[in-house]
Amino acid sequence: MSTVGDYFASTAIRGIDEGIGKSGVVQSMHGSPNNGSLELMTGTAGPQGESGDAARPFRWEGDIADHAALTALAAKLTTAHAGKAWRVLASDALVYWNGTSFDSFTDAFGASGPDGETCTVSIGTVDTGPVGSELQVTIVGAPPQLTLNLTVPRGVKGRKGEHGGPGPIRNAPDYVDGVHTDRAVPVWDDTIGKWKPRPYPGLRGPWSVVEGQAWDGGAGFAPSQLNISSSTKTIAQLNIPAQDTAWRPIVTGGVVVGTTEAGDQFTTRVDAEVRIGAADGPIVALGAGMVIGADTYNRFQPFYATRGLTPDSTVGVVPAGQAVTLYVVLCRNAGSANYDYSMSRARIVCMARPVGAL
Repeated sequence: MSTVGDYFASTAIRGIDEGIGKSGVVQSMHGSPNNGSLELMTGTAGPQGESGDAARPFRWEGDIADHAALTALAAKLTTAHAGKAWRVLASDALVYWNGTSFDSFTDAFGASGPDGETCTVSIGTVDTGPVGSELQVTIVGAPPQLTLNLTVPRGVKGRKGEHGGPGPIRNAPDYVDGVHTDRAVPVWDDTIGKWKPRPYPGLRGPWSVVEGQAWDGGAGFAPSQLNISSSTKTIAQLNIPAQDTAWRPIVTGGVVVGTTEAGDQFTTRVDAEVRIGAADGPIVALGAGMVIGADTYNRFQPFYATRGLTPDSTVGVVPAGQAVTLYVVLCRNAGSANYDYSMSRARIVCMARPVGAL
């Protein structure tokens, strides 16, 4: 048998808002042991109550895992902790301790808001403030165009540095202006009263051909040959690259040459000559032979075949920027007998001697 209490225990009471004082609206009540409802009309607004105490300011405490952890924490909180707030990670709600219980704000953490307007910040003035002052940053303008002005404190004066090394000689006031060629040396010019660059005056090289091998990988001396009847025979070529100054070759080395004369009367002499530019070009070195009817080693020495050679002479001079080839030529300069030549021990070595006044 159901009691009145059973009926009320299962009854839900809800208010309906049909408008205050609106005619024709009735209240309804329905009840049974299993379900019931009571609808109450919205009443008129009552008088405003007295102002309550001011809420405690929020004191953010960070995140807490879930409501179980929050319940365990509540046992330790008193009125002295009023105002503390946490975010419950399990429900993403904000809870606030009011001094006796928690107030929950379920909508405190929502979704991301719309993207804001793009703002451009440009650097304006950058001034220097007094030593020891604070960095001052001023932003002027209105979004989205802002200007950042800075006043940077001046640094303290540093200590004097060590003396540095000498600067480039071409920056000196008594050095002539213009391009300074690599490896050039300074030379005083009395006319202009300044130092000027001159190509390095020392020997360049060496370049050589030794027996069957040339310095540049080219052909070496010609193979040995017996009983040569021709009055001249080219047996080697030495290629020398262009230089940055005019120069004259200084040649050493030698070749083995012998005549085929028999008996005790010898009239044939074969010289080894070094000629510049062609097999019949000017002579720049000579390995003089001997009239003895036997093998001799004709040693090269500088030889320019001219009288009155001076530093200003152009004999044997190769201009700057021009490559040249030296030719080693056997030349029968006396007699008529045949002769032999051996590649063994044949060699030519050339150094380039710059020419011209310092």
